[in-house]
Amino acid sequence: MSRQSLVALREECDALTRDVLYLPEEAFGKPTRLPAWNVKELFGHIHRSINDRINSALEGPSPEAPEVDSVTYFRSYDPATDSQDVADRAKGVAAGFATGHELALAWADAWPRTLARAGGADPALVIVTFGPAIAFEEYLKTRVLEVTVHRMDLEHALGRKGWGTDEAISIVDDILVGLLGEQPPSNLDWDAIEFIDTGTGRRPLSDGERRMLGPLASRFPLLA
Repeated sequence: MSRQSLVALREECDALTRDVLYLPEEAFGKPTRLPAWNVKELFGHIHRSINDRINSALEGPSPEAPEVDSVTYFRSYDPATDSQDVADRAKGVAAGFATGHELALAWADAWPRTLARAGGADPALVIVTFGPAIAFEEYLKTRVLEVTVHRMDLEHALGRKGWGTDEAISIVDDILVGLLGEQPPSNLDWDAIEFIDTGTGRRPLSDGERRMLGPLASRFPLLA
């Protein structure tokens, strides 16, 4: 398991497991900065995004050629029409477990097997996700973004300072820069987490940031 995406996924999934496995049950009911979900429902979304989605992709058809990469994958998603379905599916996953702790145990059991299976797959295999065909290695990068950003959301809900692992932050940064089309201006002096929070709409641009970004400001948030 030497590919960067798999290393990043393993590190992020392991960190998430440490975050949730011994949480008091009441913590799973806390609201998050994503209005559709509490902690348990957000965790249900992560569980589905990694375990259900990766395994389904490997069991599905394999087209001849990819249509998107890890950047254009996110451009093919329309939050205006898709976000409610995503929110409802996560709520359904969470509701399938009587407690948050039961969901955490299911997660801890599932993700190592999912990543072991992913590690045995051909990185060039073309798979189908919610629509567009994508090379498996590129798809794994989208899963890194999902688990990294949402782990930060979960830690924010728990009153902690969220911070991704080094390999994961590198992948998320590459995707966000790809969505922006260039590196953000250096005079913004953002650290990696500020770029992620801003690029994913977790924090708004200030007036000063908008001036420094110029025409690039209209591209934010880079994904929602």
